[in-house]
Amino acid sequence: MPNSQFSNKVRVRACAVIVQDSSILLTKINSPTRPEPIWMPPGGGVELGESLEEALYREILEETELEIKKKQLLWIYEFIEEPYHAIEFYFRCEVIGGNLKKGSDPELKTDQQMLLDLAFIPFSEAQNLPIAPSFIKEFCKNGGEFFTDIRHIINSPFEGGAGG
Repeated sequence: MPNSQFSNKVRVRACAVIVQDSSILLTKINSPTRPEPIWMPPGGGVELGESLEEALYREILEETELEIKKKQLLWIYEFIEEPYHAIEFYFRCEVIGGNLKKGSDPELKTDQQMLLDLAFIPFSEAQNLPIAPSFIKEFCKNGGEFFTDIRHIINSPFEGGAGG
């Protein structure tokens, strides 16, 4: 049964792409859109009255206990898979403070937490993990090479994405 907190509405999400030493920071989550856990960049929903940048900083601090600086918008991703619909903004970010530690989603009860783990995953190991969305896996396959244009992607069924 779909998670009613995330289904049947459009959700706007801000996500961080953090690369260090040929690795990417990913969170392992129980996504409401998938039967098995997936790995994806940290991030989450924008709250009413909050900017994308404010949501990005808040979500990354909540999930990773890291302080970041937004550098560049990389991807705008539209995840549409009934009953879920999310518009996700993926930003290149750098760590400016804090110590990496698994946090939590304060809006979810303790027994309903989606965040299972987080780690810097070497690009060379990313191909062996269930990473979503697929363009993140492709980014890792290409050695984490950043680009200057903004890429707009609309999912195909079974693509993944739309975490908490």
